[in-house]
Amino acid sequence: MNNVEIEDFYHHDFTTASEWEVFIARLEEIMHEWKLPNTKIGRCLKSGDFVNCQWEENSQKLHFADAEFILKHFKLKLEDTDVLNSTKESEEEKVQCHKDALNASNDFARIDGNHLEIARYYSVREFLVLQSVRKESVTDETKIKILLSSLAIAATNANCDVPTLVQVQEPWQKMYLGTSIGKGVCTHFNMVHLKKIPPHCKYLTGLLALFKQKVGEGCGVRLDPVMISIRFSYLLKDWTNSTWTQEPPDFDFMQGETLGVAELGKLPFGATYDPIAELHLFTTWPEMSENVVVDSEGFTDLEPQLAPEWSVQVKMVSSPACLLGEYLMDFLHLCNNQKTMVDLLGDAVLYAQQDDQSLSSVFNILTESKIPTISTVVSKATTKKNKNVGGPIPEEILLSILYFLFPDADENTKAPYGDLTICNVDEDQWKGVKTCVMDSLVWRLAIVAAHCTHNLGGMTALAQLWYEFVQEIRFRWEKNILIPGISPGFPDPVRTCILHQKLQMMNCCIEKKKAREESAHRSQSMDTDDFETESEEEEFFECTSEEPTNEDDSVTRTQLKAKHLLWNKPAGRLAKHPSFKLIQSGDPLYLPVTQDPVPKTEDQLEEDAQVMMQLGTDKQASEMRARLMSASLLSDMESFKAANPGAVLEDFIRWYSPRDWVEDDGTDEWGQPTGHLSARMLIPNNPWSTSWNSAQPVPAHRQKRLFDDTREAEKALHFLSCKRIGQITQFLLPTLSHAALYTLSQQKQDALPNLPDVALSILNKLQYATKPIHQKLHLYEEITRDIEGIEALVAQVNSLQHKLGGNDDSKEFTSFLIQLMRGKEVEVPGGSRGNIGSRITTMFRDAQKAALVMTSLNSNADIDAIGENKLKTFPEPSCKEFILRIVTPRPSPTSTPQPQRMYACLKRDYIRLAGFFSEDSIFL
Repeated sequence: MNNVEIEDFYHHDFTTASEWEVFIARLEEIMHEWKLPNTKIGRCLKSGDFVNCQWEENSQKLHFADAEFILKHFKLKLEDTDVLNSTKESEEEKVQCHKDALNASNDFARIDGNHLEIARYYSVREFLVLQSVRKESVTDETKIKILLSSLAIAATNANCDVPTLVQVQEPWQKMYLGTSIGKGVCTHFNMVHLKKIPPHCKYLTGLLALFKQKVGEGCGVRLDPVMISIRFSYLLKDWTNSTWTQEPPDFDFMQGETLGVAELGKLPFGATYDPIAELHLFTTWPEMSENVVVDSEGFTDLEPQLAPEWSVQVKMVSSPACLLGEYLMDFLHLCNNQKTMVDLLGDAVLYAQQDDQSLSSVFNILTESKIPTISTVVSKATTKKNKNVGGPIPEEILLSILYFLFPDADENTKAPYGDLTICNVDEDQWKGVKTCVMDSLVWRLAIVAAHCTHNLGGMTALAQLWYEFVQEIRFRWEKNILIPGISPGFPDPVRTCILHQKLQMMNCCIEKKKAREESAHRSQSMDTDDFETESEEEEFFECTSEEPTNEDDSVTRTQLKAKHLLWNKPAGRLAKHPSFKLIQSGDPLYLPVTQDPVPKTEDQLEEDAQVMMQLGTDKQASEMRARLMSASLLSDMESFKAANPGAVLEDFIRWYSPRDWVEDDGTDEWGQPTGHLSARMLIPNNPWSTSWNSAQPVPAHRQKRLFDDTREAEKALHFLSCKRIGQITQFLLPTLSHAALYTLSQQKQDALPNLPDVALSILNKLQYATKPIHQKLHLYEEITRDIEGIEALVAQVNSLQHKLGGNDDSKEFTSFLIQLMRGKEVEVPGGSRGNIGSRITTMFRDAQKAALVMTSLNSNADIDAIGENKLKTFPEPSCKEFILRIVTPRPSPTSTPQPQRMYACLKRDYIRLAGFFSEDSIFL
């Protein structure tokens, strides 16, 4: 009994799987899930496949003991999915990675992506990578061997010949070790990464000796010549010579003596510094035998000008600072600023606003005798000394700006406004943007305001400009001078911005005031009796102008005088209606002179709508609403009654609202069709009938003005003068964005074929953003970012065009630029002997010369003593890359010949060697 207990106590279950076995089983299971066993051979790789085709990626997490790993599978997705099914290929039973290792079409391919550098190191199209989830370094040699053996066992059990690698050492080193086992061949993927380059590995001769030693160990056969591919990389990032630097437009107004119209009327465009960070030149010697090239410490055949293939790649500056984007951003940053004009310009603004006759100091100069246009209008006797409002903008610069905004003040102006009623065909696409006409006053004001904000003093300069602008508008109102650069007519709340509407309102007020004062002046200059006689003759002339002139003309005049009594004389007639007659008397119906419609800006229409909504829905509110809406109707009814004594409501409706007059089939006694009022006009006490009953026969010139130009002008001036700096920028932001997008659309660049489509998408955003009266700043932020991005691209293309092409606009060069802009490595047409190659060579030579001059200055050496022989065209390569290939039997002379490959990368601070070494696992 005791013996049984002892046996049970010491019993061990050796069938239980260990953690290592579970790990291997899980690896094998994942390989089966991804269908990696027995993969078929794909087509041969073509040049550029590694870069141009997509890489498929799968990943799966798994555990080993207390560590967590992730297994990733990468495979090149080729467009041509056909596989090699020929009998010959299947009999040879080749491994895919062996075919790829001997294929030189994708040597030195630069692929972006995590772990994809393995494709360049080992020239494989498909591989597995095992790494720590936390990206911890795997430096322990025992751990590395366990992971490598685990992958090898799992791949062998699954019959998977896809290369399996483990990332070892520090993550930044990008070191990968692994194997590929299958079809009687074992391939080892080895790598060396050293910070210091061994002296014997600095040149091709030493690398060849190292490669031959590794490959020839134990094989005991004479090696064939090694096939070599070489690439040297040269870096250019100091654009020291201004010849190669694309200079941005100069808009520094403070340095210039005078301001030109060309600078004031357009927005700057381009990068503030060169947007090209680096230019990489790759000189490549493709597959050649080791017998035809020498590269040692004492001599080298690898001169860049002699390389058969040249290719370049450019690195752009990330988010380069661009002028147009900075202009818009400066404006956006001010949109939420709550500072007032008094805060920015001082109490002088407050005193000036209290004085209605106050004019700015700059417009004192405008009213002097040297400017006849304004001096003839403004009397020197009435000119007062204005309070000087200081600011950062110098007076001569501010005067130039104001002459640009108001060119009618200068008889020799170079920037007159064109006909704002004519729209060019090219501008039709901009009609959906609710701002103003191009090159109008508001357009120019927005651009000039951006110049002031960016170059002349920030928000204080903008406040100074706005103050002077408002003072000039007030001056023109007081002196009856129309504001130039404003579309004629009433404010247009549908197609123009609120600022343009306010200026249109001011012009309407000025025109009304001017006409009223001229009429009053004529009335005062006439004699009273003459005026009465003349007015009587005009009235009787209106009554008899269309009647036949015959012998009974005097009798007709007497009858008409008797017909219309003193209190019922016709007045305010414009013309006789061609067909209508009064229903009751049969007299001709005369069209009355009516008051013009009342102009309204968008904010006033919004206020009226809010008032109507706040009145409510009861009977009293409805009556009040009808009264408010019928002010213009009542005025027209009174004018109609004055022009047509004895008229009834039906006469008025026939002329004023023809849809409410329903004709019958018969005719009346005067020979005109009979009819009756519509149903809505027959409703008892409707607004039309009520207004008609209360209307008195009063001509338009004697009625109370519907449009009080004085009050509306003062309201508009108060609207403009009391705004904070943030509100001012919000008024100008839509127009400035419009001008910025227009500037962007003027950039024509064949290397950016999608530029018109992108500009159109930004235009659609701008059309939506400018519609509401209350601006949504987040929409303008998006538009600004879009414009910045496109501006940066155009600046980059212009810089490349300037550096590499000069005046070359051929299709070949355009295609070359398009590929460069996509960040790809592009082959230089003609290599070192082509036009582009010549310009690149000159750029490197100039950079070398500048570097030599700086070195000489720092060392106080004599520059002239440095001969031209010491000046090299190209600097030392920033990177040297070598790929060595050979097919030889390993590990013994009787083994099947297998491909061997070594990749070497030499830089200033490290050397990397990646070996692809195959062995025959059957015929040892």
